[in-house]
Amino acid sequence: MKHFVPLVAALGLAGGLAAPSATAQSNPQAQAIIGGIVDGLIGNRFNVSDRQAVRTCSWAAVQQAENRYRPYFNGRSFAYPNYQGHVRVTAITDVQQRARVVRVRGLLDSARYGWGRGWRGADLSFRCDVDRRGQVSNLDIRRNPNFRG
Repeated sequence: MKHFVPLVAALGLAGGLAAPSATAQSNPQAQAIIGGIVDGLIGNRFNVSDRQAVRTCSWAAVQQAENRYRPYFNGRSFAYPNYQGHVRVTAITDVQQRARVVRVRGLLDSARYGWGRGWRGADLSFRCDVDRRGQVSNLDIRRNPNFRG
């Protein structure tokens, strides 16, 4: 079982994510940085497989938001130290075990309107499903209805 979790993580990262942005490709540590931030947000509230699903979904959401909103970014990226991107994860709002997937919901701050002020400052919300193999599906990124810019 000890070897199963890294295998699931590797499969999820290799196969099921949205296409990585050019900025993430140039920085091999990007995924580890986002994973560390997500770990800090969720702590030990979930079991190991759910935490991996949250990391995988968050990474896919960040990459899709980076790709989708790239034309709106100005200046140097500064989401996190050593991360060459503009989008950061600000909250994981819900994690649900479903029959075949783990559904993850959260908030992103794209810095399009300046860095946010708590959860109302996150201009995007995301939702996605991660199956047992680590495949991401139904990734949806929308404007956060509670955003106050």
